[in-house]
Amino acid sequence: MNNDKLSRRKFLSKTATGSAALTAFATLPSARGEESPNERIVLGVMGVNGRGRALAKQFAASTKAKIAYICDVDRRAVGQTIDAVEQITGRAPQGVGDFRRILDDPGVDALVVATPDHWHAPATILACSAGKHVYVEKPACHNPQEGLWMVQAARKHQRRVQLGTQRRSAPRIQEAMKKLREGAIGTVRMARGWINSQRPSIGHGKTTPPPEWLDWSLWQGPAPERPYHDNVVHYHWHWFWHWGTGELGNNGIHALDVCRWGLGVDAPRLVTCG
Repeated sequence: MNNDKLSRRKFLSKTATGSAALTAFATLPSARGEESPNERIVLGVMGVNGRGRALAKQFAASTKAKIAYICDVDRRAVGQTIDAVEQITGRAPQGVGDFRRILDDPGVDALVVATPDHWHAPATILACSAGKHVYVEKPACHNPQEGLWMVQAARKHQRRVQLGTQRRSAPRIQEAMKKLREGAIGTVRMARGWINSQRPSIGHGKTTPPPEWLDWSLWQGPAPERPYHDNVVHYHWHWFWHWGTGELGNNGIHALDVCRWGLGVDAPRLVTCG
């Protein structure tokens, strides 16, 4: 792949026809083939300023995985995460700024996506089309249409994609769901989720040149390009619809998912806001 900037329109026109039912990435005997159950899954990790770094360290500590690439548009984060992985494994993975270099490597089995929300769907779809399996952090996508394209892409390319809504894997919540199904609290007709976070003001921010350690153009990627503001990177993008999904997609998604799980329902027929 070349390094041309991706506009959302150009990306969608090239990749809207793709992908798969979300299946358990963690249970892959081998991403390369069922005949090699002892072979380690070779991973590239994309987006390592927070959650991605934690994931890289967890995968590095597993005997079933090998971290081949660390990718981020922040050069500082790449170096810090490489050091963290090397301390665990004794081997330094390769650092890259553009995740498409990971997709170009036939030796990589799967891509781990822990970027801002607006990159989740594009990275997943491109990875599936490149023959890679995917672990993508919550929320699955920036908007519902992208989620449908992700499923189409996984199915088309017969890739396994696992979404990181981690409460699904929590033993205590699994136990609670089992008891719920057994009728421990009777017939469940309503569930209510609540997320409350006290956060300081992010201010209004000001337009400045991007810092030298950041590839601002690639950070924006498929989103329409905007000038750099000094109150966006690295966390406050959550509160801008241009790139994030607010607290609902940040933490609320976990509570909503548990409610949906407990009620045994799929997508809502009606949504209201008050």
